[in-house]
Amino acid sequence: MLNRLPSRRRADPETTGRAAAREDGAVDPRVAEQRLVARARAGDQDAVAELYALHHPVALGIARRSCRPSDVDDVVSEAFTKVLDLIARGGGPQVSFRAYLITAVRSASADLGRAQARLLPSDTVEELQHEASTAPDDQPHSTLRADSELLAEALSGLPPRWQLAIWWTTVEGRSLAEVGDELNLNANAVAALGFRARQALRDAYLALHVAQSSDRACGAVRGDFPAFARDRLAPARADAVLAHLLDCQPCREVIAELRSLLLLGAAR
Repeated sequence: MLNRLPSRRRADPETTGRAAAREDGAVDPRVAEQRLVARARAGDQDAVAELYALHHPVALGIARRSCRPSDVDDVVSEAFTKVLDLIARGGGPQVSFRAYLITAVRSASADLGRAQARLLPSDTVEELQHEASTAPDDQPHSTLRADSELLAEALSGLPPRWQLAIWWTTVEGRSLAEVGDELNLNANAVAALGFRARQALRDAYLALHVAQSSDRACGAVRGDFPAFARDRLAPARADAVLAHLLDCQPCREVIAELRSLLLLGAAR
């Protein structure tokens, strides 16, 4: 399947910009990307090549931080193949190709790491450390930085105690007893708090991929989409979402995108 990927080529800014030009002459990159994806879904190989050229640097940046240097090209190719195959089958991203691609790169890297299941040689470790120290993370549009900011935004929207529970248990690796001492809770209560916090973080992260709608009926249900896509929505609210989806193609596309993100490994 990898040989189906287009060769690297520069996207035509004039063509892409013209496709996304609004009446006031401004260019909306989001619209441009949506139209490229729609063309790719219809079998337009030029659109596939443009998507590949536009997002290949992003995929490289993520892969270089998640796998061995010798595996970077394979991981990137596998990620592009997975996302482009989804698009060709009528699924995949409707709004953000980049979000899908980042998740696919991480998934491919994790799969490769599990398959290899061995320690890195010392010279490879040194090479990875050198790449990490010279990577352009301080660039204003660094993909790694942008993705971290997306996760930070989702985390910041949670209640303070939930933020602390996630940080102390997941990032700092503290025991339930230690966190319980800090929050004046027993270990079982901390475990329950951490579970609720992680579920809320997953929903909040997915919510950042739900496009806002000016339609009042759509806006009334889209806040429930993350939990609905993860099959965690209360039955009464799930029924309301289902009723809306029956007559709303744009919302069905948003749900399809969230579920495709989940299949690619996001918000697990």
